[in-house]
Amino acid sequence: MLLGAREADYKAHLSHLDAPMVCQSDVEAVVRLHYVIPDGSGEPRFRELARMLVRYITLYCFDALRRKDLSDPEKNALFMEARDLFRKSATSGQGGEILVYFLLESVLKAPQALRKMPLSTNPNEERKGSDGVHIRWNEELGLMDIYFAESKIWGDFGDALDDAFKSITKFHKNGMKQHELNLFATHFQLLDSELQDRVLTYVDGANAANTRLNHACLIGFDWGEYKCLDDTRRREFITQFKDRYLKWAAGALDKVEGQLGRFPYRHLRFEFFFVPFKDVQAFRDWFEEALRG
Repeated sequence: MLLGAREADYKAHLSHLDAPMVCQSDVEAVVRLHYVIPDGSGEPRFRELARMLVRYITLYCFDALRRKDLSDPEKNALFMEARDLFRKSATSGQGGEILVYFLLESVLKAPQALRKMPLSTNPNEERKGSDGVHIRWNEELGLMDIYFAESKIWGDFGDALDDAFKSITKFHKNGMKQHELNLFATHFQLLDSELQDRVLTYVDGANAANTRLNHACLIGFDWGEYKCLDDTRRREFITQFKDRYLKWAAGALDKVEGQLGRFPYRHLRFEFFFVPFKDVQAFRDWFEEALRG
């Protein structure tokens, strides 16, 4: 009941290759290969993805208590309030931030527990720390998984990956982990107060030892293979899309493992969401267009 993202919206806009890839590292990490579903002509629907994500901004920004029992005019006002929390920037990564939120909820079934947008004092500045905190009860292991979201969408895959690891290293070096857990304990709100109290015992209470810290990283990038859609290789590329993506991912996995080998915090766990884009900047522009009109 805590999840805002609808699985039907995921299935209408995104898909993935069958099984996550497991990194060969003593740092536990898996890579999930997602992609944007194309239309009937084989053209990936990035504009439609951006429009769908904008429909989630009130869920992304405000908890269920703020959204409960609103009239239609009040719902419209809340959407406008959420929209005003987003920075106006041609190079903003906010489309990626809401995409990683959407993937955590729709794929991992991990609801957002700390909404950082309303906590920002200045919408014109980048927020410090992670891009949100999500939680999920791991039935198999009997523990609470806490996910710190991280979104990096760059034109180059290597640059996006480098930036993700730099941000996460800084996050721990500067003590942001405890700061965000404190924010979580202070601002965490659920409709069911009994459930809220139970969850908080895993953050700073009697069950704190039964938690596991994870970083959930969206790595978005311009994928050169998409250029085939614009020349005589189009038909062949559409037919071979999954094979080409999997072949490319094998090399990308080596880069992830190289980063993990140098990562100083060995106790952490990673979930990587890869999403190749035809044009990262075009996606940013479409998100801004859908957001502002």
